[in-house]
Amino acid sequence: MHSSTAEPRSVQKVCRILSELTNPGPHRLSNIVANTRLNKATVLRLLESLIEDGFVLRDAQDKTYSLGNEALAMAAVIADRSPFPQCAHPSVLRLAEVSGDSACLCILCGGDAVCIDREEGAYPLRANYVHVGRRLPLGVGSAGLVLLAWLPQDAIDRMMERNSEALVRFSRLSAERIRKDARAARARGYALTTNIVCEGTGGIAVPILDTDGRPVAALGVTAVAKRLVARQDMLARLLHEEAVHIGTSLRQRPAMAAARRPNTVGTADDRGVSPRKMAAPVQP
Repeated sequence: MHSSTAEPRSVQKVCRILSELTNPGPHRLSNIVANTRLNKATVLRLLESLIEDGFVLRDAQDKTYSLGNEALAMAAVIADRSPFPQCAHPSVLRLAEVSGDSACLCILCGGDAVCIDREEGAYPLRANYVHVGRRLPLGVGSAGLVLLAWLPQDAIDRMMERNSEALVRFSRLSAERIRKDARAARARGYALTTNIVCEGTGGIAVPILDTDGRPVAALGVTAVAKRLVARQDMLARLLHEEAVHIGTSLRQRPAMAAARRPNTVGTADDRGVSPRKMAAPVQP
C-alpha cells in the first residue's frame, strides 16, 4: 500500500515498480524513480533482481525497462482462469459501435483504476487519454470516480489517504471535490467527469458490482467533453444495459465451463474465481 507517512517495505517497493511498468512506456530509469517516488539506488537494485528472475526486461540499446516473461506467464494464467475479460469484451465492442466513441473497461487494482480493454468508435474526434494498461488513482476520471464512489465509507477514507500524494498531480481536483463528486455519482448511478485528465475531454462510467455491492470494475465511454455531456442520459442507459449483459454472462459462465471440461475436477470457485459474485450495477 502506498503511504504518505511510512517508508514502504521491500515488497511494496517491488509492487510499485511492477505497477509502474504496466503503464504505457517507454520506461526509463528516471521515469520509474519519479513515478514510484523511490530512491534511485533502490530502484536500480530491485530492477536488477527482477531482471534476474524474469519479471523485467531491459533494452540495452535504448536503456528502457518493460515487463518480462514471468509477468506474461502470470497474465496468461489469469486470462485462463478469469472469465471476466472475455464476458465483458462484447459489451465494450457494442458500446464503441453504438456510441461512436471510445469504450473501455477498467478494474479496481490497489488504489488505482486500470484499463484492461478498450475499443475505438467511428467518431473522428477522440479522447485518447485512456489506454490499455493506463492507471489513474481512484477518484480521478469517470472510471476512477465510480470505483471509489461505490466503496464503503471507511474504504473511501483509506483510499483518499493512500492516494493523497498521487492526487496532487491533478490540479483541478481536491479531496473535498472528489468526495462531493463521488456522492453525486452514487446518487445518480453513474460518474461523469470532464476536463480533469485531459482538457476538452471527459468520460462517463458505471460500476460492475459483486453480490455484496462492492465495485470490481467500471464500464465507461470517453469522448470530447461537449459531445459527452450532450448525450449523457443516452450513454448512461447504454452503459447500464451492457453492465447487465456482463453480469448475466458471468452468471452463465460456470455452466458453460463445466460443459466444455466435463472431466475437470473442481469448480471455478476452487480455481480462485467466483463469477457468481459479479452483479449488475446499481440502477440510477
